[in-house]
Amino acid sequence: MPREEAPLSRTTAQHTAKDRTRLLAFPRHGRRAVVVGGGLLAARRAAALTRSTTPVAVFAPVLCDEIFDLLAERLVSWENRWPTITDLHDAWLVHAATGDPDMDARVCGWAATLRTSA
Repeated sequence: MPREEAPLSRTTAQHTAKDRTRLLAFPRHGRRAVVVGGGLLAARRAAALTRSTTPVAVFAPVLCDEIFDLLAERLVSWENRWPTITDLHDAWLVHAATGDPDMDARVCGWAATLRTSA
């Protein structure tokens, strides 16, 4: 009978999340982070990215209150539309969280073509 692997301890999971946050805070001079989507998941990622010195741009036709708060505090910029591939040319990281699998796949494909992290 095969042994079941023990799930990651909470401590290990917390360390992993902390390391990912550190990576997101790593500044990329002259390049911005792009968040595609206007919902709560996009808001959480945009908020995490604002802790770095990297500019954060949000692309979405509709925003949740949390992203409006970031915008009001001038922590992010906002484009009231979906992005095009040319919008990603200066991005070092692209996070697609639109809630539409087709749009997310399209954005991730563009990011892969341009060799940014998606």
